[in-house]
Amino acid sequence: MLYIHQYPDWTHFRFDTRKVLNALGEARLQEGKLIGAMETCGFQDLEQELLIRDIQSNSAIDGYSLKDEFVKEQVALVQGGAAQSADPMVRIYLGAITKAFNPVTVERLFAWHAAMGQNKVASFRQGPSSVMYGQGDSRLDFDGPNSERLEQEVERFIQWMETSTMDGVIKAAVAHFWFITLRPFADANGRLARLLTIVALARSEQTTRCQFSLNQAFLDRKEEYFKILNETQRSNGDLTEWILWFIGTMQQAMSSTRERILKEQRKTAFYNRHAGEAWPQSLTRATTRPCVPYSGSLPRAY
Repeated sequence: MLYIHQYPDWTHFRFDTRKVLNALGEARLQEGKLIGAMETCGFQDLEQELLIRDIQSNSAIDGYSLKDEFVKEQVALVQGGAAQSADPMVRIYLGAITKAFNPVTVERLFAWHAAMGQNKVASFRQGPSSVMYGQGDSRLDFDGPNSERLEQEVERFIQWMETSTMDGVIKAAVAHFWFITLRPFADANGRLARLLTIVALARSEQTTRCQFSLNQAFLDRKEEYFKILNETQRSNGDLTEWILWFIGTMQQAMSSTRERILKEQRKTAFYNRHAGEAWPQSLTRATTRPCVPYSGSLPRAY
């Protein structure tokens, strides 16, 4: 069986337009409700929490654990104007989001990889790229394109990334799959693919607001994530199932955030109804945050 990149026209991706657009419509509707809730009840703390969780999850998918306090401190350094003192991975992550409309270039990819990978040399991998998804009997293998092809393949990817007028969510799904299939570096390809996904979504919605953590949803569905990627990498160019899975996972992430907001809204409504009453010491108004409009801007955490 051939891998997808072994077909001559492998980047001429196709998908079932009707199925994908139906799923996209549902996701856009859910996203609109979420944005409305976020604008009505700002929940600055929740936005910050989502951002931190997204950074942690991006690393955790690849087996790297980042502690809460460490990520909080590094995010605070960047947001406080001391970016050069922050951990390079966190600095690059936030910079990619806040500067999402800056062109993706080879030099930018090298900088991202230097922050996230072990090899700090500004070059693509020189040898073969093999990866194993899963463990035991469920282990799935994949080999990326030969290293001799990488310079041309990455240039083609970047040109598409900067010129394609495809819907932003679909484009994010395709970019994710395309880059993680190229595997242009010796390591950190998954983390970089997910960072490119964030850039594509931030461009699509023209916002730096943190509304949900897509990486957390990927981590929650890690086994499925690896399986659908591997199956699509063994296909002949039909990305329908991958795109549908991507949109469904995005909906799961949005639903998780909306449930958090609704829970806080119910708490606020309860305390407002009982304002002025005597409260047991174990139940005080300090247990909830007020629902107030928020006009600030935080790095997005898709």
